[in-house]
Amino acid sequence: MSQLSTPEFIWTNGGVRPWNDARVHVWTEVVLRAASVFEGLRGYWVPEESRHYFVHLEEHARRLRESAKVTRIPTELTADDLHKALSELVLALGYREDVYCRPTLYLEKGRYTTATSASDTGFFMPVFQSPREKSIDTGLTTQISSWRRSGDDTAPPRVKAAANYYNLRLARLEAEANGFDEAILLNGAGKVAETGGASVFLVRQGRVITPKLSDSILESITRQSTIDLLREEVKVEVREVDRTELYLADEVFLTGTLCEITPVVSVDRFEIGSGQPGPLTRRVQEAYYATCRSGVGDEHGWLTAGPVLA
Repeated sequence: MSQLSTPEFIWTNGGVRPWNDARVHVWTEVVLRAASVFEGLRGYWVPEESRHYFVHLEEHARRLRESAKVTRIPTELTADDLHKALSELVLALGYREDVYCRPTLYLEKGRYTTATSASDTGFFMPVFQSPREKSIDTGLTTQISSWRRSGDDTAPPRVKAAANYYNLRLARLEAEANGFDEAILLNGAGKVAETGGASVFLVRQGRVITPKLSDSILESITRQSTIDLLREEVKVEVREVDRTELYLADEVFLTGTLCEITPVVSVDRFEIGSGQPGPLTRRVQEAYYATCRSGVGDEHGWLTAGPVLA
């Protein structure tokens, strides 16, 4: 994924502030023990309405609270709070293009104790310009990582915690060092889990297959939306996936908020299908973007309107 450019403003400490004013002390739990949870959500620019539409805002707010619950980071944040903060920030930034938002809850105090309250929790949120990635059209080369995805009994993947992403960072660094674009991790049982930021789907003999939530993956919101779209056309199997099934697949693609729906053209240098993004991948991409950009005409109930930009 391309590097996100630094915006002029960020939401922190209850309001929109200059980027350089967003600071935490070095002796905080977020620095010492990576005590933070976060979300990634997109806002799609609809020029006809001069506003962004945020995808699955309520679902992202709920998952953020659920991650905070498991990690014992107290919060009173609601979807309305998130919408208000996003609206104020996008107005201040004035971006007239697609954006990526990263709301984050972090613990300032607490150490190894549950004796914390919401007053010990900080919240910040940047919004970045996020143009379409070239890989959405061309596809990615991937490697099965030697690093295994952590399990629910170690660092639960359904919790979107910053600490979990060190595991994924190691896999991504290994893949890049070996000349691949992305890493696919297996779980402790040797079954396909996910990449460093996306769910894995494969198409084989007319069926679409994706790993179960209990296979050491994030409870991905984009994954579920993709399953819903696919089931309008084909059968979707949610089950354990073997590594070699990826090698034999007709198509492989990834789904996630940041990567959207991205084709995979090779796995461990095994060419997938024709080595080009497949036809079903293209169709589900079109259906996904049609909804994300439908604005007031949203028929799936995914979108929450942002403020109109003057």
